[in-house]
Amino acid sequence: MTDEKLYQLAKLYGRNTLKWRRKFIGLLPEMSKRRLYEKHGCSSIFEFAAKLAGLSGEQVRLALNLERRFSDKPALKSLLVEGDASLNKLARVVSIATQENEEELAEKVKVLSQS
Repeated sequence: MTDEKLYQLAKLYGRNTLKWRRKFIGLLPEMSKRRLYEKHGCSSIFEFAAKLAGLSGEQVRLALNLERRFSDKPALKSLLVEGDASLNKLARVVSIATQENEEELAEKVKVLSQS
């Protein structure tokens, strides 16, 4: 395998890892509500997320808080729940999000650059 092919493969796997991690994070609020973690021998949603996906307590806390704050903003909430945007991008817009501007913010979050 050439260096270029190896690099392309690593890039593909990395991109897929981020995608599935965001999708897992989107499931956290519902798993917490159903207390699914207790059925699988974990004492908290934090322990559950750490064991299954290697998430930190801060990431779990942020996901749960964002879900709560987006409860009246379905466009932004769907980005979180479906894993279409990262926690960090959503955290940047949560303080300015209103029901009036949520659609516009949801579109902008999808195309925001990392910087």
